[in-house]
Amino acid sequence: MKNLLTRTVSGIVFIGVMAGCLLGGDIPYACLMLFLMAGMLFEFYELTLGKGKWLQKIIGMLFGAVLWAAGFFLLQNRTRADAADFAALTVLCFFVLWLILPVIQLFRKEEKPFLVIAYVLSGVLYIAVPLSLLNFPGAVAGRPALLGLFAILWSNDVGAYVFGMLFGQKGKHKLFPSISPKKSWEGFAGGVFTALAAGYALSSLGVLPYGLFHTLALSLLIAVFGVLGDLVESMLKRSAGVKDSGKIIPGHGGLLDRFDAALLALPAACFYIIMITLF
Repeated sequence: MKNLLTRTVSGIVFIGVMAGCLLGGDIPYACLMLFLMAGMLFEFYELTLGKGKWLQKIIGMLFGAVLWAAGFFLLQNRTRADAADFAALTVLCFFVLWLILPVIQLFRKEEKPFLVIAYVLSGVLYIAVPLSLLNFPGAVAGRPALLGLFAILWSNDVGAYVFGMLFGQKGKHKLFPSISPKKSWEGFAGGVFTALAAGYALSSLGVLPYGLFHTLALSLLIAVFGVLGDLVESMLKRSAGVKDSGKIIPGHGGLLDRFDAALLALPAACFYIIMITLF
């Protein structure tokens, strides 16, 4: 009960901070996203690279911040050219990283230097690129729409938890027991239902200006890819032999634990929005 209270209170504070920063203008938004970027990349590199290797970690976090900031400025004008420029910038970022990291490893005595390079690049791909893509819906439809996408994701999490506790804990319909033993198909179905309900409500209120059909499609994408994102982070933690990615959020663990679903769900939604916006 104490842990549930802690999770509830910290969750409310977390949502309040997210909403305030997303709706509070460019500076609070940028501070929030860069903080999340640095925090999640640090947690990822701690899990994969281990202690030390500060130069590689700093380079990964620096390139992640540069990629996000460039995406923020490029996607402000809401044009096809800006989206194309962002794609080109992402490729360029990875190419520059690919040039820098092998040179660094040549001067270090690592048992598996290529693995270090792969982990640094993976962190940028796994965390920095998805967070940078979140600039697109905010530029096209305003940051309330971006907050609406997060609200659908949070509704999916709540629905999956409630339906899973009520109907999935005693059943045999486990989703992927080898990766996450507590997840059930009942919880998955409940999450999809609540995500669609949230999407319908947000569309009716005009928060998401994509039309009801596209909003429901976005809600379904967010629900499905949100579960996938959760499972991917569970695989990462199992590989690292840890229960949580960090301890920054009381009752929830680290930033990766809180945003694991968003790292796949919201980029999938962004790609959908790009398609219906550009074509």
